[in-house]
Amino acid sequence: MRNHTGNKKQRLVQFLYVLSLVFLGIGLFSLGWAHWPTPIDGVQLNVPAGGLAAAPGEDEFISLSEYSLNVSWPRRVRRGESGILELRLTDVDGASTADADATQIVLAEPVFFMLQVDPSGETQSALGDGQTLTLYWRVSGDQRGEFSGKLYVSFAFFVPTENALVSVPVAVVDLDVQVIELWGLSSAMVTWLGVVNLVLWGAVFVLGRGIEVGVKLF
Repeated sequence: MRNHTGNKKQRLVQFLYVLSLVFLGIGLFSLGWAHWPTPIDGVQLNVPAGGLAAAPGEDEFISLSEYSLNVSWPRRVRRGESGILELRLTDVDGASTADADATQIVLAEPVFFMLQVDPSGETQSALGDGQTLTLYWRVSGDQRGEFSGKLYVSFAFFVPTENALVSVPVAVVDLDVQVIELWGLSSAMVTWLGVVNLVLWGAVFVLGRGIEVGVKLF
């Protein structure tokens, strides 16, 4: 009778150990999925000094220097989180075609369908001789899927006769972002699921260990 009871306890201990490993696997997988860095895409373009290809022809619509345009964005974003879209514009040669006090007015606007961009709308900045301009946006999505967008970069010039800024397109960058989810859950819920499973793993393992010690004692 004692051996039969001991065998039942041993089977229970084995079951609890297997169950604890299941909880451990789910917990580690969930936390790894929720916190493992996502891949980044990027593109690099050069903007030559002098006349701009899209300029209407007037001499004042020129690039003051040669610039390196670097854009990076997240290839995948977890639902409930946000990724960083970065624009970096660097003066390559530092030798302005105009006077040293001149600044290049830069306009940039990311446009996505069905994705949220913060800050939204067009951003205007000034880039001086020999400087580097860096702009950031947060991109997030509320539903799973693949989404395409564009980043529009232009130089702006003040025209006194019109008393207004005239923008000249410099680059249009195609952006593709995939919003992902695990088991239909947002990133925060997956993290919560991982923590709960690790707690259950510890509790079930301790319970199994306690029963195993009891089996050995009796």
